[in-house]
Amino acid sequence: MTRHYDVVIIGGGPAGSTVAALTRRYAPQLRLLLLERAIFPRHHVGESLLAGASPVLEEMGAYEKVANAGFLEKLGATFIWGRNREPWGFEFDELISQLVAQGKRLPRLYTRAWQVRRAEYDELLLRHAASLGVEVRQGARVTRVLWEQEPGSVSDGDGWGPRAIGVEFVDGRGLQTVHCDWLLDCSGQQALIGHALKLREYDPQMNNYALFAYWQGAKWLYEYTGYPELTRICIITTPRGWIWYIPLKRDVMSVGFVTHRQTLKELPEGPEQLYLEELQACDEVRDLLKEAHLTRIAADQRRDVCAIQDWSYRSRRISGPGWAMVGDAAGFVDPILSSGVMLAHELGQKAAYTLVSSFATSNAEEIRRYWEFYAQTYRTYLQAYRDMAAFWYSNNFSLESWFWQARRILARSGSELNLSDRQAFTRLASGYATRAESLSLFGSYPLHEAQQLVNGLFGAPYCREELAAQYEGRPLHLKDAELCDGLYYYQGAVRQTRRVVNRRTQRYLDLHPGEEVLLSLFDGAHTLAHLEETVKALQALPQTQRLPLRSGLDLVVQLEMIGVLA
Repeated sequence: MTRHYDVVIIGGGPAGSTVAALTRRYAPQLRLLLLERAIFPRHHVGESLLAGASPVLEEMGAYEKVANAGFLEKLGATFIWGRNREPWGFEFDELISQLVAQGKRLPRLYTRAWQVRRAEYDELLLRHAASLGVEVRQGARVTRVLWEQEPGSVSDGDGWGPRAIGVEFVDGRGLQTVHCDWLLDCSGQQALIGHALKLREYDPQMNNYALFAYWQGAKWLYEYTGYPELTRICIITTPRGWIWYIPLKRDVMSVGFVTHRQTLKELPEGPEQLYLEELQACDEVRDLLKEAHLTRIAADQRRDVCAIQDWSYRSRRISGPGWAMVGDAAGFVDPILSSGVMLAHELGQKAAYTLVSSFATSNAEEIRRYWEFYAQTYRTYLQAYRDMAAFWYSNNFSLESWFWQARRILARSGSELNLSDRQAFTRLASGYATRAESLSLFGSYPLHEAQQLVNGLFGAPYCREELAAQYEGRPLHLKDAELCDGLYYYQGAVRQTRRVVNRRTQRYLDLHPGEEVLLSLFDGAHTLAHLEETVKALQALPQTQRLPLRSGLDLVVQLEMIGVLA
């Protein structure tokens, strides 16, 4: 008899574990099966996390486990490139210091990250998912995705495509078949669904190749890697590409070299020889490795010098009837800003929310709308990092020009106003920038904390007293504004909201629940004082009815940011 599950998840990396843990948390009645082809622990590259992942780990219930696992804490990053070899960098807590200056306090987890050994990190998260009640099978290799009608046998004219209904897989008991209502492909670069439906599109501009290894006995240099208790990742450009230098243990460094594939075609020596020559030719790295030797950090690491390729890609579609892709299966940009694992957690969270909402309704159009919102959110994230990486590879740039590119990316997304170059870059490089367009992208944050982050990190730095005086007595009126339905992610579900859209620019602001009534005061007859009085009246409702409203001044500022305040 073929078994049936509500959800089958292919892949037990960070994306799969995140989907599994959060779906289990918010919909414990669902039957979840996670299939992982390897037996953990297994070696994997991608060791440097961003602080943007930590709130998701907290929501999964795994944050303290990661914090106590003995990984080196990551403070930020150091960059050295071009003709000017002066090191510079950023630290995660630069973000929160702005909020502290405003008298606001947020948990330390918002600025905390680690340099992790992925074999241990991934196993920790997979075991955590299993401890929550997810059925996890390791050594289970999926051989085929099952479709209601085979891809290509039916028209895909509606853009939604064939329905996934299950998988075949092989484990120690032989070939098995399971059916499911939803199939989540978290299989990494293997991308089972992406390859089955021929969805992958490679980016020819970033057709890169990475060679990496682990060095025991390598030196520490504070300017590059920080202190053993508070470390930095170091990125160093070379004439042929760039080198990463990441502390994994007090006596072990992950050192990688990234170059364009064409470089390998033009050189007679093999990849390993190229790797060793490039490290030897780099002034900043050569002396640090002088007394070090190559080592292997996992039992299944087959070579001293490893290689990965074909990583810069995206998928034409990310979801369809009964299926969705998460993590590297859906797309991957580049390791230059260490965004891969963070995006797996961030979008794994959004996929879990979308799953929970899909099971909560029987309306097929509503379900489709949820998953289209998920795909739109995914592309928003990927595009920001793709733009930054493309700028890195296509320009002979300076520190100032890369800062400027970060400003341009944030400005285009409608999330930047009066930011310094350094502020703009730090937000993008820490993993917080792409959540600026709307509160809908904050997901796991309590709404009051999300509001503080949006106002403090992405809103205009402003003096409340000066702004209040500026708007005092000014009639409130909207222009070029359209009110429509929108969606946002919050506490385990995709939720309905109302959205104010600038008809000319399409910049938008998602309203908090209950804020639509405040828009009636933007009629040319009311002022900021009337708006603040109404907000206070609503906030004075009994606790069970209280709404998480912005202040009147905050709402005015954010409406002006999207250009709809007359």
